[in-house]
Amino acid sequence: MKESKNIVIGLLCAVICVMAVAYAAFSTTLTINGTGSIESKWEVAITGIDCNVTPADGGVEGEVTKSFSGTKASFEFKFKQPGDKGKCTVTIKNSGTLDAKVDSISETATDGQEGSVGLTDDLITYKVSGITNGAKLTATDTTTYVVDAEFKTDTATAPTEKTKTKKLEVTINYVQDLSAGA
Repeated sequence: MKESKNIVIGLLCAVICVMAVAYAAFSTTLTINGTGSIESKWEVAITGIDCNVTPADGGVEGEVTKSFSGTKASFEFKFKQPGDKGKCTVTIKNSGTLDAKVDSISETATDGQEGSVGLTDDLITYKVSGITNGAKLTATDTTTYVVDAEFKTDTATAPTEKTKTKKLEVTINYVQDLSAGA
């Protein structure tokens, strides 16, 4: 009987030890420390504008003054005679790491007089082509759009210095293309 008591006591001690180890294992606080970061760069901008002016009937070539900042481009065509045409190709580059898409396109034309005029009013007309709302521009990619200008020939109005000049501002607003990661 003494022997069976010792076995029972030994078993009870073993059970208590196993329970103590199990309790210690389940009650230990686990602490995890870490740092996460996302490195992205947004850089969509015009990188250049190439223009040419074609005079009507081999006449004197007009001029175009151009400038750009960010995604806003400005053009001022100074034509010499009806029938003159101008064309500018605008290059936009996404130098960032995020894909982009066109959210809106804003076109504002003004002539040599006070106030704003429409894109097809008066003697000089403008047409912007090659870019549309929703057009995508993936990271590190380049796109272009074209601005055509023309001095109308079918007009009864005699051209003056003010009607031979017209300014145009085109702003392409880009936003992040969230569908790219989907």
